[in-house]
Amino acid sequence: MSGDNSSNGLNWEWKMEPKKDTMHGKGNIKAHQLLEQKELTLDASDYLWYMTSVDINDTSIWSNSTLRVNTMGHTLHGYVNRKYIGYQFSQWGNKFTYEKNVSLKNGTNVITLLSATVGLQIMVHGFDEIKTGISGGPVQLIGKNNVTMDLSTNLWSYKVGLNGERKRLYDSKSHVGVSWNTNSPHIPIGKPMTWYKAEFKAPFGRNPIVVDFQGLGKGHAWVNGHSIGRYWPSWVTSTNGCSDTCDYRGKYVKEKCNTNCGSPSQRWYHVPRSFLNDDMNTLVLFEEIGGNPQNVQFQTVTTGIICANVHEGAQLELSCQNGQVISQIQFASFGSPQGQCGSFKKGSWEATNSKSVVEASCIGKSNCGFIVTKEMFSVPLGVTNSIARLAVQVTC
Repeated sequence: MSGDNSSNGLNWEWKMEPKKDTMHGKGNIKAHQLLEQKELTLDASDYLWYMTSVDINDTSIWSNSTLRVNTMGHTLHGYVNRKYIGYQFSQWGNKFTYEKNVSLKNGTNVITLLSATVGLQIMVHGFDEIKTGISGGPVQLIGKNNVTMDLSTNLWSYKVGLNGERKRLYDSKSHVGVSWNTNSPHIPIGKPMTWYKAEFKAPFGRNPIVVDFQGLGKGHAWVNGHSIGRYWPSWVTSTNGCSDTCDYRGKYVKEKCNTNCGSPSQRWYHVPRSFLNDDMNTLVLFEEIGGNPQNVQFQTVTTGIICANVHEGAQLELSCQNGQVISQIQFASFGSPQGQCGSFKKGSWEATNSKSVVEASCIGKSNCGFIVTKEMFSVPLGVTNSIARLAVQVTC
């Protein structure tokens, strides 16, 4: 794949997610229990607010406490008395315990929790029985000397979704009357719960378009009101488990031939041209955990074909651009190949395992290389004294 940076230097506007109601514990559903998330959201939003209050009359025990929440995932944000105390998430989609130090005051304290899901598995047995959110809890405050207050049966208020979703901040057609901040040199960076908006022109041509979200944290993106998906480039894969050498032969296991260790699980997102206007277009981001939109850029991409034609004893080197990987070996022949890039063909003889050798070394990698020797290939009898060449054509 080759790329063309088509929309660098976007001018960003921003707006903080309106939270006045939820910071004061105001919801539209109430219960003396901790309810399951998807039963309330009904797939209308990834987000559900859990809100309660607690009266403190002995600050010697509770002024410096720990808030502990058992949640079924996937992500949880916390606020106490309108102050953000941070977020945590499940490493592998399972339940986890959220723990944060909190400072409680004498009198009434408002605790606001925002639970977020990251998509739901529907093609699994017992989908309706897989719980999400702070289902059942418990939610506890742990004070001095481990004195514990269980808030699970408090009166809890609930609100489905974000106010920005209700106001359709993601849809440029709904922005009439909505005030956005436009002081571009001072856009908030690393600030949770922030909406960003930028105008861009459709990249010229007919090639597919992608947007690079490197630098963002976690959130959701829209182009002209159309969702292009959730993003989470701050979630990076483990730095362990990748190897410069790879052999696909034998029993398949998911850890075999891993690549791009230590990189984001996804960085580029496709923007269908059918979503775009001929003149100006609007990109809207909801940044949930805090990120930097200044590196966001659009690119046009083309499927690239690269070739190599080397004699035995020489180094074969193949490399894709823009972080793309070798996805297909279109042609590989070790022997006496003829032609040139785009029109290679077999010669008078070739090793029967030519393609499989190159596939094992190169598929799934952004670059690969090895010294070409006869010992690597199944060379026919009678040609061992011939000087051979390896011709390769691959798709990135």
